[in-house]
Amino acid sequence: MNPARSLIKPVGLAALLVAACILPTLWGAQDSKAAAAASSVTACYTAAETAEFKRLTQATLKALAASQESRMVACLTDLETAWDDQETVLRPKNEATWMRLDKTLDRGISALRSSHPNPQKGKIALEDLLRNLDQATLPSRT
Repeated sequence: MNPARSLIKPVGLAALLVAACILPTLWGAQDSKAAAAASSVTACYTAAETAEFKRLTQATLKALAASQESRMVACLTDLETAWDDQETVLRPKNEATWMRLDKTLDRGISALRSSHPNPQKGKIALEDLLRNLDQATLPSRT
């Protein structure tokens, strides 16, 4: 048996295993960069367009902090309704920004309205929503 030929199989197998471990990591890094770019928030809405969402988000957070569950649910419902009512106006302005805001709001709703509510996750999601709404709001012209 040729000694060089007997090395080909183990070396080839080792190379295949290394590639199988490394390539998904490299592809994952590219996917996460693409996902981050796709999920970024662009300033595309006027202050008037985001004001009600910010007010309702803050009211929801305030009720949550005060452990006023029924008030928190009412504010959250008002926020969801206002958001849904404005979808046809806001979504066409910037699909990616609208989707980011919508998914963030959905995280808050899911955390706070589930059969096992998670106030901490809801708080984090609503705080993220406020930050994203600020980023999505165009600077005022004075």
